[in-house]
Amino acid sequence: MDEAAKDLRALRFVADMTRKLAKMLSRTRYHMLVYFLEMTAVEAESLADAQDPKLTGSRKPPEPKN
Repeated sequence: MDEAAKDLRALRFVADMTRKLAKMLSRTRYHMLVYFLEMTAVEAESLADAQDPKLTGSRKPPEPKN
């Protein structure tokens, strides 16, 4: 696997993990941290999409907030 593909996978992994952490923390009082994590996830996905826009349609949509 080339370096570019690894970078894209890493960005998408970061986005996925930060969303999961934000979801866990959303039940606590750390609302600013949750907001920061969600924005990090959005930025990571945006960067990955900008580098390889043809994969944009293959990823699942973000989960709705509770």
